[in-house]
Amino acid sequence: MQTPFKLDQHPRRPRALLSEPPAGYFDQLPTRVMARLPRPEEADAPGWAWLLQLPAALRTSLAATVLLGGFAASFWLSGPTQPQPVAAVSLDAVPKTELVSYLLTSGARVESTDLALLAAAHPEMAQGFLHASDDELSEVLADQPSEDAVYF
Repeated sequence: MQTPFKLDQHPRRPRALLSEPPAGYFDQLPTRVMARLPRPEEADAPGWAWLLQLPAALRTSLAATVLLGGFAASFWLSGPTQPQPVAAVSLDAVPKTELVSYLLTSGARVESTDLALLAAAHPEMAQGFLHASDDELSEVLADQPSEDAVYF
């Protein structure tokens, strides 16, 4: 079995001392770093120098104006949109009775509430295909399930 290792039992090795920085090194360091940076006059293009002379608020408003003007110009130059053909236009050519008979006979899931909303929106449409007497209507309504509302 190994004996447990304890750091306190082992002596430290002597370390070589680091040399001191030259005299005044940290005093001269900021000026040396700043001397290496490019000058603002050298970095800017000569054509845009007038823009730096403007106040910051004016530059911001100028940038916003250019941006909004670009958006307005792009919308104005795009011109009016061409009307796209709508499917409802072609459905208007189909007779209403044929549409209702298709919906009732096909596999489409049309409920009576959908037809009721359609008949309420266009009452003259229902006259062509709905021929129900008052007795038939009352019989159908009596067969409909209703929930008794209980109020507490």
